[in-house]
Amino acid sequence: MSVGIACAREGSIGWDGVPGSRGGGRHWPGFIVGLVVLALLAVASVVVTPTALTPTAAGVAGGREAVPAGPAPAGLSPAGSGQALDAYGKLPLSFVPNAGQTDQSVRYYAQGSGFSFFFTQDKAVLSFAKGERGQALELHFLGSSPAASLETGNSAPGTVNYLTAGGSHTNLPTYQQLTYRELWPGIDMVFAGRDGSLKYEFHLAPGADPSNIRLGYSGANGLSLSPDGAMLIDTPLGALRDSSPTSYQTIDGNQAAVESRYALEGHSYGFALGSYDRSQALVIDPALAYSTFLGGTADDRGLGVAVDTAGNAYVTGVTTSTDFPTTAGAFDTAANGGADVFVTKLNPTGTALVYSTYLGGTSTDNGQAIAVDAMGNAYVTGQTTSSNFPTTPGAFDTAANGGVDAYVTKLNATGTGLVYSTYLGGGASDTGFGIAVDVAGSAHVTGTTPGFGFPTTLGAFDTSPSGGDAFVTKLNPTGAGLVYSTFVGGTSGEEAHAVALDVTGSAYVTGQTISSDFPTTAGASDTTLDGLDDAFVSKLDTTGSALIYSTYLGGSGGAGALEAGFGIAVDVSGAYVTGMTNSSDFPTTAGAFDTTLGGVEDGFVTKVNLAGSGLSYSTFLGGASSDRGEGIAVDTTGGAFVTGRTNSVGFPTTTGTFQTTYGGGANDAFLSKLNTTGTALADSTFLGSAADDRGLGIALDTAGSAYITGQTASLNFPTTPGAFDTTQNGSDDAFVAKFSFGPGAPATLTLAPAADTNDVGTQHCVTATVEDASGNPTPGITVRFSVTGSVNTSGSDTTDVNGEADFCYQGPELPGADAISAFADTDSDTAQDPGEPFAAASKVWTLPVTTPLCEANITKGGRITAANGDKATFGGNAQSNAAGNVKGQEQYQDHGPSQPLKVKSIKILALTCNPQRTQATIFGRATLNGQGSHLFRIDVQDLGEPGVGIDKYRILLGTGYDSGSQTLLGGNIQIH
Repeated sequence: MSVGIACAREGSIGWDGVPGSRGGGRHWPGFIVGLVVLALLAVASVVVTPTALTPTAAGVAGGREAVPAGPAPAGLSPAGSGQALDAYGKLPLSFVPNAGQTDQSVRYYAQGSGFSFFFTQDKAVLSFAKGERGQALELHFLGSSPAASLETGNSAPGTVNYLTAGGSHTNLPTYQQLTYRELWPGIDMVFAGRDGSLKYEFHLAPGADPSNIRLGYSGANGLSLSPDGAMLIDTPLGALRDSSPTSYQTIDGNQAAVESRYALEGHSYGFALGSYDRSQALVIDPALAYSTFLGGTADDRGLGVAVDTAGNAYVTGVTTSTDFPTTAGAFDTAANGGADVFVTKLNPTGTALVYSTYLGGTSTDNGQAIAVDAMGNAYVTGQTTSSNFPTTPGAFDTAANGGVDAYVTKLNATGTGLVYSTYLGGGASDTGFGIAVDVAGSAHVTGTTPGFGFPTTLGAFDTSPSGGDAFVTKLNPTGAGLVYSTFVGGTSGEEAHAVALDVTGSAYVTGQTISSDFPTTAGASDTTLDGLDDAFVSKLDTTGSALIYSTYLGGSGGAGALEAGFGIAVDVSGAYVTGMTNSSDFPTTAGAFDTTLGGVEDGFVTKVNLAGSGLSYSTFLGGASSDRGEGIAVDTTGGAFVTGRTNSVGFPTTTGTFQTTYGGGANDAFLSKLNTTGTALADSTFLGSAADDRGLGIALDTAGSAYITGQTASLNFPTTPGAFDTTQNGSDDAFVAKFSFGPGAPATLTLAPAADTNDVGTQHCVTATVEDASGNPTPGITVRFSVTGSVNTSGSDTTDVNGEADFCYQGPELPGADAISAFADTDSDTAQDPGEPFAAASKVWTLPVTTPLCEANITKGGRITAANGDKATFGGNAQSNAAGNVKGQEQYQDHGPSQPLKVKSIKILALTCNPQRTQATIFGRATLNGQGSHLFRIDVQDLGEPGVGIDKYRILLGTGYDSGSQTLLGGNIQIH
């Protein structure tokens, strides 16, 4: 294909529009004026004439003269108070070599809708304009090697024909990637374009020093950090936003996150990193961990996904492609019939298939759900119409039963063979929709059945079919028999769509019912059918013989029957359910994220409490059109991750996420994460482009990364460079996308201990813990501590991977109290700003415990020269008995002239002596010049006889007077 591009392009884009989309990684900025931050590439009221804004034109068309500043980084998105139009559109952004059509210093350039990007040997430039005012931002690689090379990679489809006044330039190649090789020692900077946007990454070789990375730019006024760790670039035409960085290493095939944040220094920046393995390569700043197509030239759909502890993703679904990608040695590498199941295992980086196999007979088969055990065996369920669906000898049922059967198949860890495979059905139409596997390797399957002949077990909860029921079946670890199998339903009809297990092995099921006599339990949250249909949530005991709880979940319904649960997950605090509803009175909870139905139908996210007696929280999730939650997973903190599909332009997204505007077409997939209380979205993003895209399955790894599968008809569905397949293959492809979630903006700060009491003179330490709105620890945040009271000091520390920062200080020498405060300095400006979380703690310093049977005497008239130069005399004694009771008297006189003072003790409060009886400390109260009651402390040292010239004396008063520790000029100190 050949594309013609004019040399100069003019256009005017108005204010009223919708924000544009952004791809993975850091992105070059769009533009908008204002204060509200939008994590998108967008431009407001832009007129651009690329030929007028050359890479050296930093001050043209209303821009300012070049001043050192931070870069216009790939990954920037605008900050603004209004809406902004899509700055780039959905066309792929590619790099074109300069063959004379622009300034001779330019090596390559890329042109977006409203922006131009230029790349020279030593800098990169973004140019744009607003109205009559233009701006060019020059990205400089500070301290970089002059020997760095600029290389292309991955040819883009098509060529470019470029027409200028000086002639034509035809058939110019285009590229998907530019790399500044060895920009700093061992460090490459990689630019890649996608969906009209530009992103960058830094690739560090083992041993490379990340502190060498330093970038600055001219054409901007300055840099600052937002509370969520994003970098804000102030330009004469508005503020640009570069969302917070993420970094990782891939070690032994596993991806490990590395703490990273911006490190600002004046008008330049680099990156501050947490601990990592410097012997391994490091990648700084990807946004979408990976995203890949998965399919052949016909129709393919991903329906279920699971992930193992190493980060390998296991995907199942349905394909009609005879060229679906399979791997050598896999169980079945050839299509079998009208539609087949596929089972694919992707490596942790999404760059290659570990294995991929067909699974099916000569008719129609699909894979609805998948689970994986600790050994890497994959368990799949779905539906088959094939009489020759592959089964294994000794399996529970090796013969088809009716027109349509469910099945359960266990593949070995290499995908080369079946551990077991069995039909599961009766004489009619049965489908397995959900599967989960317990620690013993028993598969729990749920789905729907008419009931006729469907196998149940003696003593199961319900063994009598009643006109279309849900079923729950547990197979033994060998697949040779049923541990239990039961119906769950009423007299009208049910479908079960998902199953999850708790740590005891109890099965939780959700789905849809139209039965007014659906089995519920006493005290359940809702025991009455509310509309034409309701979702339901049921928990079976470990034997399948009884319901622990069972509840309806729904409202009175809108037009038609439209209420169902499609996904379920559990943790120690309850069951999390997602699905769809068109009921305006669907049960929500006070303070939940969204308590109002937004459109024709909304998704919902509901957490049912442990007893099933109430809702911990329940919220709608959607915009003004049609939305559906298809799958749900929960992390270790109780954060719920939901995927599904939406065609609502206003579906709720969050600042700084991957794609905050609707991609177009019939639907977009989405990924949303709710905080632990269901009161807010911690993260929410679209995932899609111009056609029909749907998220249908979700799983989480141990690091909290989310893996999504589904289907896409979009040619420009977002994929990542280096992913297994970045090209759409047929009318519909499956996709697999992994999102690695960094912590959100700091939301809370707690100090521990909040209150404490210690002896004077000891060290006190406090720990500040900074967390985001979901309760996740927030690393890389500077916490500033301040102490006032008996001690006045301050300090700072940076939060570690646990979100913790520590501060220690030495306590006072006299009793007193301190107020300790701390705040998260998210923008590193040393001042506490609105929105930066803070906390306070208190500290009380008390007298030490008296040492029993201790005595300190001052004889023969003590004399010293005090620290102020005055002559001073003193005397006294203090002693304690076996019970630690203390008595005595002390006198001290400073004879001036600097600070004349007479001290006479009122009461001795405490006496401590070291075991060697060479040091003693006396605490008490005294009058000063015959008045008041003031704390004092006397430190004496008995270093030998006769005392004069050897022993030492010091007195400290609560007024601040301090004689300092002085050697005796007269007298003798004796400690016994």
